[in-house]
Amino acid sequence: MIREVNYNEIFDAQVHFRIILDCMARPGKVNNFGKITVHSPDNLHPASALVAFALLNRDVSFYANKNNSEIAEYFIVNTYSKPSAIKNADFVFINGTDDGKILLETNTGLLEYPEKSATVIIDVDNIYDVPKDQTHEIILKGPGVESEKRVYIRNISDHILQSVKEQNAEYPLGIDVILTDSVGNVMCIPRTNNFSWN
Repeated sequence: MIREVNYNEIFDAQVHFRIILDCMARPGKVNNFGKITVHSPDNLHPASALVAFALLNRDVSFYANKNNSEIAEYFIVNTYSKPSAIKNADFVFINGTDDGKILLETNTGLLEYPEKSATVIIDVDNIYDVPKDQTHEIILKGPGVESEKRVYIRNISDHILQSVKEQNAEYPLGIDVILTDSVGNVMCIPRTNNFSWN
C-alpha cells in the first residue's frame, strides 16, 4: 500500500483542516483543495483522502466504504487510525450511491457528549454552486447560512439524504457530513443544519 511521502503531515494537514472548518462553519459553501498529489485507491476520491489525512490519527477509528480492505489499509498506513464497525467509528467513508440505510447505524453521540458522534465523508461525482442537469438541489438553512443556501450535487442518493435527515432529527445528537467530489471540491452539512432537497 502506498505511503504518501509527498504529503506534509503538518503543513498540508493544517491547510486542509482550515478548509474543512470553513466549510463546516458555512454550510453549503463549496471550497476546493487545489492541486492534489495523493494516490488514493480507485474507489476513494483524492479529496476524501485529504479529509482523512486532516482528521484521522492514532486516537480515532474509521469505517471504510463497505469494509473495503484497500481503503482501510491506505488509512492505516497514512494516518495510523484504526478500522472499526460502523456503529463505533468516529469517521465513516461511503459513496454517494451506497444504500443509505447503513448510515442509520452510525453513532449520533450522547446527550452528555454530543460531540462524540460520527462524521460521515461521502464521495459524490460533482458539487456545484449553480444548477446543473442530473443533480440534486440541496437547500440549507440554519446557523452559518444567511437566509438559505442552495448547492447542487451529482450522484447522491435520496436514501442517503433521508438517512442523514433521520440521524439529525434529535439535535444536539446527529452526524456531521462532508461531501467531496472528483475534482477536489468539498462541502459540509453539519448536524445543526436544517436541509431539504429536490
